[in-house]
Amino acid sequence: MKDERLKNERMKDGRLEDERVKNERVKNARLKDKGLKDDEKAWADFLITRVGLLLFCSILLISAFNIHPLFIQQNAAGMMDAGISSLASYIEDVDSTSIQGAHYYTFDIDPDVTIDISSKYVSAYSDTKTGRVTRARALMTTFYPPNSLWDSRPGLLEAIANRCGGRTGLGEDVLEEGDWQSINEMLDLAGTELAQEPFVPDTMQPLVVEKVMLNIQTAEGVERRGVTIVYQ
Repeated sequence: MKDERLKNERMKDGRLEDERVKNERVKNARLKDKGLKDDEKAWADFLITRVGLLLFCSILLISAFNIHPLFIQQNAAGMMDAGISSLASYIEDVDSTSIQGAHYYTFDIDPDVTIDISSKYVSAYSDTKTGRVTRARALMTTFYPPNSLWDSRPGLLEAIANRCGGRTGLGEDVLEEGDWQSINEMLDLAGTELAQEPFVPDTMQPLVVEKVMLNIQTAEGVERRGVTIVYQ
């Protein structure tokens, strides 16, 4: 009886030992699976991080290549804005006076920049490495660069004389009241021409801005009316 009891206890202990070993194996297997999953997650996080860094670096490089050309264009546009604003202000100042005389404007602009002057606008353009940059400014007054009708003060006076019976409007050579209409028609023709084919000055040479005052006989007496011209 005692032997039977010992035998049963040993069998029970064996079963417990088997169960313990089995549980230990299950536990180890779970730990192993968890370790593998943790390793896989770590690798996934690593790859995602690397991909993110590569994308970020690519965006930075693309931005760097795009910013430089943009800076070139903005810098060129800023310089041209300053140049044409200076010229436009100078012409407006001369036109605002009622004193006859010639004034000389010196360009302060990059030689590679081309200036266009019509009767109402001053514009500039330049071909940079990133393309053409163009700027323009409208003037508050009307003026007249060289055109097919005249190219300087003597040429303007000759054109006036040809349309006004030899009268120029200078000094005692007073224009008749009806002459002003003929002069305006001539100025309109010049303005139309310059709108299509602007004058391109040599920016390495001074530009002459001149107010030409004309004497016109009216019913109230002699009036002085001005025409502003620019030429080289």
